[in-house]
Amino acid sequence: MNKQETKEEPFKPLVILGIVIFIIWIISFIAIFFSIDNWNDRASFGDLFGGINALFSGLALAGIIYTIFLQRKELNLQRLELIETRKELHRSAEAQEKSEQALANQADSLKKSSQLTALTILYEYYRQEVKAWDSMHTQTRNEYNNKRLETIDKIESILFEIEELKNE
Repeated sequence: MNKQETKEEPFKPLVILGIVIFIIWIISFIAIFFSIDNWNDRASFGDLFGGINALFSGLALAGIIYTIFLQRKELNLQRLELIETRKELHRSAEAQEKSEQALANQADSLKKSSQLTALTILYEYYRQEVKAWDSMHTQTRNEYNNKRLETIDKIESILFEIEELKNE
């Protein structure tokens, strides 16, 4: 169904009703014109329906007032829906921020993990070198030992930072 068909559907019964009323009005006019010969009698007969005209006018006014109340109710429902939509959007934004923070934490953890892996490899290298100390000069041996100790300190600081990230 396209937009034009949906737009016309609510007015279709109204148009049909208008045509039916117009046809009934024409038939009543013809019936009164041919059944009552005198114009004074026709006027008196028409005056009999003055009360019915007032009744239909009152019903039309009541219909308009009822429509206004329905529109008011719909507007209140729309306001409530907008409030709920805003709340949901706010919750969605908060969840997205938390997700972003979690991704940042994960990236930091991966960075620390790669640093730890590199330092572990470096430590393993120095450990292998220390095994060969017997053939090394004392100064070179001390340099390797200092580098090994620095690497151990770096590893411990990275492990401490990773532990802090887990606690956050």
